[in-house]
Amino acid sequence: MKRLREWLAKSNSFSKSFVRQNALPLISTFLLLLLVVIFFFDRTVISIQSGQRGVLWRWLGAGTVIDTAYPEGVHVILPFNKMFIYNIRKQQFSDSIDVLTVDGLTVRVKYTVRYYLDPATLPMLHEYVGPDFVKVAIQPDVRSVVRTLFGQYKPEEIYTSQKAIQLLFSEKSKIHLAARFVKIDDVPIESITLPSSISRAIEEKMVQQQREGEYVYRLSIAQKEAERLQIESEGIRTYNDTVNKSLTVSVLKWEGIRATRELAQSPNAKVVVIGSGQSGLPIILGKD
Repeated sequence: MKRLREWLAKSNSFSKSFVRQNALPLISTFLLLLLVVIFFFDRTVISIQSGQRGVLWRWLGAGTVIDTAYPEGVHVILPFNKMFIYNIRKQQFSDSIDVLTVDGLTVRVKYTVRYYLDPATLPMLHEYVGPDFVKVAIQPDVRSVVRTLFGQYKPEEIYTSQKAIQLLFSEKSKIHLAARFVKIDDVPIESITLPSSISRAIEEKMVQQQREGEYVYRLSIAQKEAERLQIESEGIRTYNDTVNKSLTVSVLKWEGIRATRELAQSPNAKVVVIGSGQSGLPIILGKD
C-alpha cells in the first residue's frame, strides 16, 4: 500500500506538471474536439419525427440499406454516413396539362394526385427513384396517363363520359406508379376545359337532344290520351248499342208506368197531365 500511495503521488505530481507545461495545447485540443462534435452533431444524431421514416446510406459498405426503413425516434450514425428522411403520410399536389383528343383538338385537364409512401418499399424508392420522386416519377407518369387516356376520346365523348374517364384515370395511374414504389390513393379530375367553340356546340347539341326527348315524351302522352279516348268512345258506343237493343216498346211503357206510380205515391201536391195516344204516359207536375 505504501508503494501504491507513492506511485499515485508521483502520478498526480506528474499530471499537474504536465498540465501546467501543456495547458495551451490541451485547451486547444479540447476546443477543437468540441467544435468537431458541434459541427458533426446534425450528421451523427438524427431525429426522425412522427409520420416519417429514414433510409440510411453508408459510405463504407453496400451504400443504401435496402432492408430497413428507420422508424421514428433518435438514431446515432457515423458522420460520413447519411440518413434520408421521407414523409410517409398522405400527401397531394395539383397539376394541369394540355392534351390532344382523337380529333386533334386541345383540352386542358386539371387534376390532383393523392399519394403516400409504403415504408416496406421506401428503401427501394430511394435507391431507384430518389428523394425528388414527385418530379421524377409521379408527375411524368400521371401526365403520360392523361395524354394516353384523353387521346382516345372525342370532345363530345369527354363531355358526356367524365365518370368513366375518372375511373380509368385512377386505375391506370395506380398501375403505373406501383412500379415506382409509390402508392396512389386517388387522382380526382378537378376540371376539363374544352375549346369555347366546341363547348358551345356540345351544349347546343345537348339542348336539342333534351328538346327532342321532351317532344317525344309529349307525343307519347298525346298518343296514349288518344288511345284512351278511343277506348272510352268504343265503350260508350257498345253500351248504347246494348241499351238500344234492350229498350223495347213494352219495356219503355213499363218504366213509364213505374215512374208514374212512384210520383203518384209521393205526398207532395201535383198536377197529372194524361198523355194522348196508345203509348202516351201521364205527366205529373208538382208544386215543389
